[in-house]
Amino acid sequence: MDPTGRLTLPDGRTLAYDDVGAPDGPVVVYLHGTPDSRLARHPDDELARSCGVRLVAVDRPGAGASTIHPTPTLISLGEDLRALLDALQVDRAGLLGWSSGGLFALAAATVLGARAGVVALAATVPPVEAYQDPVVVAALSPARQHFVELAQELTPTELAGELVPYLVPEPLSHPIAAEHVVEGTGSRGRAELDAVPGAVDQLARALIEAVAQGRDGLALDVALQLEPGLDLGAVTAPVRTLHGTEDGISPPAVGEWLHRHLPGPVSVEVVDGAHHLLFPHWARILRSLAEDLAATAPS
Repeated sequence: MDPTGRLTLPDGRTLAYDDVGAPDGPVVVYLHGTPDSRLARHPDDELARSCGVRLVAVDRPGAGASTIHPTPTLISLGEDLRALLDALQVDRAGLLGWSSGGLFALAAATVLGARAGVVALAATVPPVEAYQDPVVVAALSPARQHFVELAQELTPTELAGELVPYLVPEPLSHPIAAEHVVEGTGSRGRAELDAVPGAVDQLARALIEAVAQGRDGLALDVALQLEPGLDLGAVTAPVRTLHGTEDGISPPAVGEWLHRHLPGPVSVEVVDGAHHLLFPHWARILRSLAEDLAATAPS
């Protein structure tokens, strides 16, 4: 599926995105998880239109149709998004990140400043410093705790090299991708996807798109998630976080950690759910973002 838009960035790279929903509505920039692409969203874009939101879903560098960044940092995506908002003639937007996309949304907010009107994080991966908190680590699933242990033993690049073969099967076809998506959700996550017709197929397409250019971009994306030093004090926008009670990647303890470390208003919502809660809550999240952007608009 070709993206609806491609932007040539100042350094010559391409940033690909889908621009869907209500053309005249408030803009929400959506950032996907790992391994994923701009397609890792609710399969029905008419929901964005009905919520009055103009949704701009972006392929991170190296995923989908976006060019890999030769020397990325955790905040370099924010610079790309600033160029994208300039090109779209958008002064201010909300940021919505799912899973690792939540971490990149926080990082982008430090660059965008007042142009990020609100940040919504669904089942977010936290900054790597959160894994120094024993309360956070104790709340993680055993698999995620093992990830944290490996992160203490290996460099980010080495850990990414270890993980990539497990994140995306090879060879990859749509049936294999769909099976891989389902296997990674657990029973509760599968119920969340089953509640949204077409969600599994959508995520299978997103997974295939994630490595359309190869796996180097995925490895860089994983390594960036272990980059320390994100300046959370530079996040000036209000932040909303959503966590599932059965989410072993982003348990409620992650939201409480963010609440303690972010300087601005932080709302932590906990629901009965798991890591794929974004999909059944998609419309509600978009409506809340639209309301927040309207309420915080400069007078």
